[in-house]
Amino acid sequence: MAPTTGRDWVINSGKAYGGAVKLATIFGGRSLLINDPKALHHVLVKDQDNFEEWEAWTATNALLYGPGLLSTAGHQHKKQRKMLAPAFSIKNLKGMTPMFVSIARELETQFSSMVKNGPREIDVTAWLSSVALEAIGRGGMGVSFGKITEPSPFTIATKQLAAILTALLPMSALTPFFKYFGPGQFRRYLIKLLPFSLLKRLEVIVKVLEDKGNEILAKQKKDLDNEVEESQVKDIINILLRANRTSVESERMSDEELTGQILTLVFAAMDTTSAAISRVLHQLAIHPDVQEKLRAEVTEAYHHQDEDIDFNNIAALPYLNAVIKETLRVTLKDTVLPLLHPITGEDGTIMNEVLVEKGTDIFINVVGANHHPKTWGEDASEWKPERWLSELPESVTTIREYSGVFAHQMTFLAGNRSCIGLNFAQLEMSKFFLVICAIGILIPAPGVVLALFLQSFEFSLPKDKEIAWNLGLLMIPVLKGSNSLESQLPLIIQKRESWKA
Repeated sequence: MAPTTGRDWVINSGKAYGGAVKLATIFGGRSLLINDPKALHHVLVKDQDNFEEWEAWTATNALLYGPGLLSTAGHQHKKQRKMLAPAFSIKNLKGMTPMFVSIARELETQFSSMVKNGPREIDVTAWLSSVALEAIGRGGMGVSFGKITEPSPFTIATKQLAAILTALLPMSALTPFFKYFGPGQFRRYLIKLLPFSLLKRLEVIVKVLEDKGNEILAKQKKDLDNEVEESQVKDIINILLRANRTSVESERMSDEELTGQILTLVFAAMDTTSAAISRVLHQLAIHPDVQEKLRAEVTEAYHHQDEDIDFNNIAALPYLNAVIKETLRVTLKDTVLPLLHPITGEDGTIMNEVLVEKGTDIFINVVGANHHPKTWGEDASEWKPERWLSELPESVTTIREYSGVFAHQMTFLAGNRSCIGLNFAQLEMSKFFLVICAIGILIPAPGVVLALFLQSFEFSLPKDKEIAWNLGLLMIPVLKGSNSLESQLPLIIQKRESWKA
């Protein structure tokens, strides 16, 4: 079957051509699409110093959010990551559980009100984005962005950002040149003169983000100056500020860098979280038997809502899908990538390794790696949660050395640029799948929101609509045949009888 979406293409390219595929680029450069486990291990872990983040990616992030973790490289990136790491420790994040549960219950209450008179079709994506943003606001920076039913200008701006960036992706290779157009204020003046409505809207959004980031930083610094007790503070940015103040001057972050971390945290957590939760809900709606089985497991484990839930006991991994379809690196010097699975070259030669010249763009095919049939078997693309609950095939267990950071999946990447929010994502998501679907920050581990949602609601698909998953900046759900750049996931939600009955 021919691929019908970008997601289909990146999956099928690996199946058709193997773990390393040479691609043509717009300007005649060299590029390689990789999903072979051993090659990925070398790029991301073993030889990671030979590969740096794609300049267009870091430059774009720098223009949008400032010099945060996604915008920096080399020593500056390592310095920032080292200082941020303690804030993402499991010990610190576990204290956020009550907050995640509280936010999940807010959405559960809202949905209950909407379906009290019977089943109703609801586009869940906007709601999930609001919940994810509020979770990162309270847990990440100690602020609330308002009620999830009343979006603020900041909430609206953050929701529009990913869609606009997706539309502008073809221009991304030109982004590094923007830094030569002077300071930010002058660049914004130039954009206002250009006849491109999307760029003008992007300029407004960036200003909204920057103002909010500066406001949050000022509040956090004021709290520190007023000597708020450390034991009362659990948010990530406050922990970062405390560490920053006690560091030697040469290792401290500037205010610009600190604001960059705030805005990066919003971007990295909100859309990825809402997209990941949407993916799971969609799959559960497609597979009502799995939905009912998960509901039964949750019900058996917890008999009433007031029980102290240990979300670590919820087996959420089987329901996880990656929402970042790929990431990019550039080769800093000539190198050789070994392959676990040999491929056939253009001349018919069987190849166990590939020569990668300096300057080659490396596309790390995250989705393709998670669907590699030689790793996972011929049923690699089937959504089979039970595969995680039984012994993994030999093709998987023999490549532990080359696995990513998350149960052989590339969902969080690996190496010095792996997702620093892994624990935050797991905690938040796990809270998400258990509460109403337990809505937390769901980047990887379905947990809290699911629990609450599954106890409160049943999810099914509208009979007159078909959902497809498109690739842009992220992998998002849309109505099949729609040209929308924004997520769309209409589901039929039906209220279940109280699980306390």
